[in-house]
Amino acid sequence: MALIATIVTVLALAGAIVSWIAAATFQLRAAHPGAARSLTIVLWPFATRRLQDGAAEHAAKVNKALVAFFACLTVAVAATSVATNLSRLSR
Repeated sequence: MALIATIVTVLALAGAIVSWIAAATFQLRAAHPGAARSLTIVLWPFATRRLQDGAAEHAAKVNKALVAFFACLTVAVAATSVATNLSRLSR
């Protein structure tokens, strides 16, 4: 069971990484060209409020990817907790 929880943890972390990349990509598509665009890759969660007007459909995609990112992180933390508890109990 600890092995299954570890596998779920790894898959959830992979999902978090993929959703981070997807959100950064959608944010870059929606952002206006300029000097701040290069910072968007890392800081996209803090730049989503700046998306307005024609970027509304991209902003919706960024928000969905943000929700997926935090859901994956929540599952990863829960699965890590389960794996840790099962490893400790099996000794």
